[in-house]
Amino acid sequence: MVWAVLAYAETASSTEPAYRLAVVNLGQLLNEAPQSLTETKRLEALFSKRESELAQEKLQLDNSLQALQVERETTPATEFLQRERELRTKQRDYLRKLEDFREEVSSARNDSLQKVQDLIDRAVEEVRARDNIDIVFRESHYVAASQRVNMTQEVLTYLQQQFEAGQVKDTSSNSAASPTPTKPAKEEE
Repeated sequence: MVWAVLAYAETASSTEPAYRLAVVNLGQLLNEAPQSLTETKRLEALFSKRESELAQEKLQLDNSLQALQVERETTPATEFLQRERELRTKQRDYLRKLEDFREEVSSARNDSLQKVQDLIDRAVEEVRARDNIDIVFRESHYVAASQRVNMTQEVLTYLQQQFEAGQVKDTSSNSAASPTPTKPAKEEE
């Protein structure tokens, strides 16, 4: 009886593997997916003007502070105190604007990251289903894997195809440059 079970297991395992496993490097996908690169460019375009305006305001505040310090000895005390108060008020306003800007950028980045992560998760699932893979591990949940089971490049190719298909459908958006994905270094089991 035991021999029959072993013979069946040997026959079943010789025709196809019991499970198909794969690993994926999500960090690489987040860095190289065209959707991610497009979102990064969109955020830069969205916030670059305000960032430069804040930098200019900071420069003006610093210059005003230096000028006030230089004029300290020659300016009457009451006028100096009045200008110093005005400058402190401007500095507080600047710091509030800067904090608001940072919060807005952080929120937009988090939303953008979530959007891209959702796209990547769907792409991993699509490639997993298409290739009949039973289990997919992410890069942080295994010690070593051979390149044979690394499906990162397949997912990147899938994301590139989806991106290009979306670009063809949406001719009103700017076409992002296609990244040249690099192959991860091979790891041997």
